[in-house]
Amino acid sequence: MKDEARDKKILEWQDKARRAAKRRKGRNLYVITLNPEVLWDKRFRQENPGYIEGMPCVYVGMTIHEPGDRFEQHMSGYRSSRYPREYGVELALDLLEGFDGEGFSDAEQESALADWLRDQGLAVWQN
Repeated sequence: MKDEARDKKILEWQDKARRAAKRRKGRNLYVITLNPEVLWDKRFRQENPGYIEGMPCVYVGMTIHEPGDRFEQHMSGYRSSRYPREYGVELALDLLEGFDGEGFSDAEQESALADWLRDQGLAVWQN
């Protein structure tokens, strides 16, 4: 993405975030599939001792933005975590199916989703 286009997108995202915050809009969980090359990263691998070979590697996050916008932000490097920026492949909202975040606060939902996915053998990173 060229600098001018990126700057314009950032202004759009900031405006959307301000409007969502004023409406006290809830947060959105999202999952990004990561390239399996991320498993060569020692820190990532250490966080996932129960990883089952062949299962997906993912990044889990929560945002006030729409998940598609947040994915674009990661890919462009705007407020991006290292793993989705360097290894991000696609948004994988289907991996949320079956997760019950009921009873968790927003802050707890992200961790609960990460734990739920790890319990299934996925390699997961969350900040």
